[in-house]
Amino acid sequence: MLHIGYFLGYPYDDVHEFIVQHGENYKVFGAWKVYTNVGQALATFESYRACTQRLTHIYQHGHSLAKLAQATR
Repeated sequence: MLHIGYFLGYPYDDVHEFIVQHGENYKVFGAWKVYTNVGQALATFESYRACTQRLTHIYQHGHSLAKLAQATR
């Protein structure tokens, strides 16, 4: 079964368990529902948060979308 989580780059095992568990019984909820490797997921969530915060700061200071794209490199 194809699931959008595979295309979004979510960990394969978490997407698989999401399907099997019907979205229930997860260990942690963040950008996705985590069923395996909680530590790695939490680190990824923190990276997402930090990136979002940085890009929001850049945008709020009047920089263009092109500048935001450059900031992610």
